[in-house]
Amino acid sequence: MTSTSGISTPDTSTPDTSPVAASVARRYIEAVSAHDLAPLDQLLDEALAARFAGATLDKSAWIGALGRLLPALVRNDIREVFSAGDRACVVYDFVTDTEAGAVRCIELLSVTDGRIREIELVLDRVAFAPVNQALAERAALRR
Repeated sequence: MTSTSGISTPDTSTPDTSPVAASVARRYIEAVSAHDLAPLDQLLDEALAARFAGATLDKSAWIGALGRLLPALVRNDIREVFSAGDRACVVYDFVTDTEAGAVRCIELLSVTDGRIREIELVLDRVAFAPVNQALAERAALRR
């Protein structure tokens, strides 16, 4: 289905009878929460397009970016998972050991054949800034 703005939207005319997208989305967020990036190789499609702050990253770059965040991540607290067809939306708190504390995040995911092919991450970049600052300071101390 396409809206009048030309943006593709999921067809919500029929109820979602498959929990696949929600299950895959939950496993992805939980793997990152556990600092276990190995399952991402199977959960993320080879042609992944991950979007955040105007940039689009491929699978390798996205996994690399997640890996750079792990030193500050305590856990992800999933608040809600919604799905419709091949789309899922995960609302979670990215809980850190930094001054930022917990930062609310939303990831919109598209799933095909049990693998995530698209991710759009939405978060408050100002609220997340202390995480980036703490990671930069920690990296400087290791030099």
